[in-house]
Amino acid sequence: MKICIVSPHIDDAVLSCGIFIQRSIAAGDEVLVVDIFTKGKNDIRRAAEEKEAMARIGARGYILDEFDAPDRDPRYKSTKELFLGDMKDVPEAFLGHVTKRLEDFFNEHAIQLAVFPLAAGTHIDHRIAHEAGRRIKSVPVKYYEDRPYILWPGILQGRMNDIGSDAKLPKVTRAQMEGALCDYYYLTHFVPAEKRGETLPMYLAALDIASSNKLKATSETLVATEDELKKMYHSLATYESQMKSIYPDYDTFIRDSFAYERTAGHDAYTERSWTFA
Repeated sequence: MKICIVSPHIDDAVLSCGIFIQRSIAAGDEVLVVDIFTKGKNDIRRAAEEKEAMARIGARGYILDEFDAPDRDPRYKSTKELFLGDMKDVPEAFLGHVTKRLEDFFNEHAIQLAVFPLAAGTHIDHRIAHEAGRRIKSVPVKYYEDRPYILWPGILQGRMNDIGSDAKLPKVTRAQMEGALCDYYYLTHFVPAEKRGETLPMYLAALDIASSNKLKATSETLVATEDELKKMYHSLATYESQMKSIYPDYDTFIRDSFAYERTAGHDAYTERSWTFA
């Protein structure tokens, strides 16, 4: 089978699907990664990092070279707009353009399964990619849980509420979500102390959204082996420009990942994908 993982930015596919990529290749599948929003600050360096990461994990990488959000529209230089801005502000023509580019890519490469971001964490580029996935009709589509965003308990629950999913997830309270702010290394960068007064209330509010439950959700879970985790981090380590803010070393990767798994009632590293009807 030819599988394509749609990555909003360089590094998203390995961060979120590093086990799935390895398991699929081991099963004899061909895995392609297509990065959408790659043009802008540091793009030459990041493209070189992606090439090395793909070589290490065994996938074939492609770059669409659409502009990253802050380089595409000045409104997204604001952290609040970048992560919490309204999708209604994204022009329909641009959504159609991204969807068509992906459709064309799938057709050109005879893709048989496409895996899109769920857009947990609500970065605008992830939500645009997710919306494109919802519009794709030419191939079956699954959705992966965006890491590191889902490490923060409540982020996944808020996103499932927002899209109207009936997914059964552990309940997270506002107090639990706020109390976890110091538990994960990446949150010092994702929700910095000086921005919390502006953004934290909006993240907490997502927990109170009543899901419409119109999307019928089913999930598949992979349980990682130690060797798979080591190979995954070996690939992640090539993203030097990004990992300093997420997983600066293997110990942080393991500590934060397993801290999250314990909040979900797991005792192993898991990767989950979703389908919606």
